[in-house]
Amino acid sequence: MKKTKSRILIIAGGGKKHMSPFERAAKELGVNVKIASFSEVEYLSKDGKVELLIDGENLDAFSTIYIRLVGKRFEDAALLVSEARKKGIKIVDIIYQKSQFIKLPLAKSLETKLFFESEIPTPKTYFASLKKIKTEAPKIFGYPFVIKGTAGKQGHAVWSPRDESELEELYSKLREKERVGGRFIAQEFIKASQRERILVIGNSAVAEITRPTRWRRRFIKKVKGEFPEGIKKGIAPVPKEDAEIAVKAATSLGIDIAGVDLIREDTTGKPYILEVNSAPRWESIKKDTGIEVEKEIIKFLL
Repeated sequence: MKKTKSRILIIAGGGKKHMSPFERAAKELGVNVKIASFSEVEYLSKDGKVELLIDGENLDAFSTIYIRLVGKRFEDAALLVSEARKKGIKIVDIIYQKSQFIKLPLAKSLETKLFFESEIPTPKTYFASLKKIKTEAPKIFGYPFVIKGTAGKQGHAVWSPRDESELEELYSKLREKERVGGRFIAQEFIKASQRERILVIGNSAVAEITRPTRWRRRFIKKVKGEFPEGIKKGIAPVPKEDAEIAVKAATSLGIDIAGVDLIREDTTGKPYILEVNSAPRWESIKKDTGIEVEKEIIKFLL
């Protein structure tokens, strides 16, 4: 089958209803886009050949594939990546081009290690068993410090013990997770009252919003007896320093479309990258900035 120029496949685990904004954006841009689910991946081995299909279509019909979200469909994603690489079809994120299949999001232990190796400012980190974290992290960081599950995402699986009793209680709670394969990192506690989310598409930071951090009341001062409200708004244009560090962080992981979380220490202004989300939600970004994210992604995929 002859490849159709600039036809794009956007695929994700689960249903397709949540990807309908891509269909509307593609129609407005006059771009040929197919929305699919990993449940529509199939193949038949016959006469020494394997033909992989997406909703009945051969991959030759597409010039670019954007894997929006894998979810639990690792097996289907591996099959798709393998076939696309064989056919020379561009895959987004670029990390898929470099290996047969990479599970995204990356574990935080690996993600943080790659940040340090790329000289991206990141909170001081200790990766070890829970038992060693319990004994060593207080010596390394003092209290409070932060504990994160390495498979957590978008702010989930994050705790911050403030003293020995809270750490002991948390240790008892998390041991069962470790027994079934869970791993954890400990990090220094950065006194940052705001957290930025920067949307990176390709080599550009296209939008930024700010939100208050979870534990800000531990260190901010009251004004007239009340804690000041945190700021929730879009930031436009994206400051040059934020854009540069966000793009560098996403690039260091081989991720083309990312939500990069950044904080700045209140007293020094020093920036720290917390994480790069390879399947970011962007409802708040669209609301606060007016950026039509799906259109920007399709333009990049072209």
